[in-house]
Amino acid sequence: MNRVVSILCISLLVLCLVSPVGAAEKEWTFMVFLNADNNLDSFGVGDMGEMSQVGSNDYLNILCLIDREKGPATLNYIEKGKATVLKEMGELDMGDYKVLVQFVKDMAAAYPAKHYAVVVWNHGSGWKDNNGAIIKGISYDDSTGNHITTEQLGAATGDIKAALGKNLDIFSMDACLMQMAEVAYAMKGNVDYIVGSEETEPGEGYPYDDILNGLKAGMSPANFAKHMVAAYAASYEGGSQGSSSSTQSALDMSQIEAFKDAVNGFAKASIAGNFGSQFKGALNKVQKFRYRTNIDLGHLAGLLKLTIKDDAFQTAADKLIAANNALILSNGLAGTNCKYAQGLAVYFPMTSYSFSAPYNDLAFAKDTLWDEMIQDYYKKTTAPAIVSDVERGDMSSLMSYVSTANENNREVSSDLLSKLNFRAYSEGGLDHPTMDSVQSLVKELKTK
Repeated sequence: MNRVVSILCISLLVLCLVSPVGAAEKEWTFMVFLNADNNLDSFGVGDMGEMSQVGSNDYLNILCLIDREKGPATLNYIEKGKATVLKEMGELDMGDYKVLVQFVKDMAAAYPAKHYAVVVWNHGSGWKDNNGAIIKGISYDDSTGNHITTEQLGAATGDIKAALGKNLDIFSMDACLMQMAEVAYAMKGNVDYIVGSEETEPGEGYPYDDILNGLKAGMSPANFAKHMVAAYAASYEGGSQGSSSSTQSALDMSQIEAFKDAVNGFAKASIAGNFGSQFKGALNKVQKFRYRTNIDLGHLAGLLKLTIKDDAFQTAADKLIAANNALILSNGLAGTNCKYAQGLAVYFPMTSYSFSAPYNDLAFAKDTLWDEMIQDYYKKTTAPAIVSDVERGDMSSLMSYVSTANENNREVSSDLLSKLNFRAYSEGGLDHPTMDSVQSLVKELKTK
């Protein structure tokens, strides 16, 4: 650990020393934080080669900080046909968000521009269980074992905004599974546009030559973000990267507060009604991604609008669909595996035992009722079905629930215990074998 800290301090100092003085301001500075210190190493080298096919010009700076799997990091100024090494950086912890911040701060100072685009290049992760630890993030560094978390993306973009004195124009993630409401919300107020993928990305990642060739003089950040999406999708639809099912979208973060309000209205309308069966049906049909707990938000709202005819819910669903569409500036798809992907994923596990309790610590969960709506769905679909089975002497669903119960669904377990106790002891009428089984399983459930 001390070695890592020492390396970091030295590396940050070196970053500060590479900044030339008096560089002329250009229209764009395009920065790539390329963490290839993992099994993506060869793809990182290839992507830097794509950047050099275009190269910097009189209105564009292209800079790439690359840390390779079995070699030191280098800071490079990308010119047409070559990558000029500005500095040998030694070993960097690319899983530390402070290194990302320092890179952007120093490059913005060294290569000033009217607009800045930052790409974080690496693995990205949906919500999943990793040896008991729930993680979500980006920029996994195999040398240190660190990665940048969702909360740290918010901190990083906040620090970058403070350094620039304005929002970062474009924050892009050349990584899997990162275009989620939870991730975007963490960066609200710091970034104007976010570009990323709902689904996993092929190893080739972004077509940097196509993307940079399309960045023309005078192009606005909004149009560049839309171009990035279009170029990516085209490259995998028989284009420069071949053919592969993939997604890419751009978010207009000026719409994030209105989106939050619409999410809350939708959640309130959902909680107010008894729509458990409709939600279950929609969750069975909704567009899912590599991690099945990631679903497309717009597709879910549309499916529910077809089956829930309650007036208040219909109004709330219309508002959420409109807000979601306003937030999604551009959406690009290739192939057919994700044909219902509209541009923004959200977390919604189908089963309560799959819900990750640390999710509640995210800013999106704290500021919206999305997590409360999910828990309400579990309660409305779990206890009634199990109690009904128990009344018929069928203990299989209760046994199944108890076997999977864990710390993540204790709220649902508490609700189930309350309803089982009421049915067994207040209403009565259960035969002795059933009562004995219920008592035994209830006792076991209390320990989960």
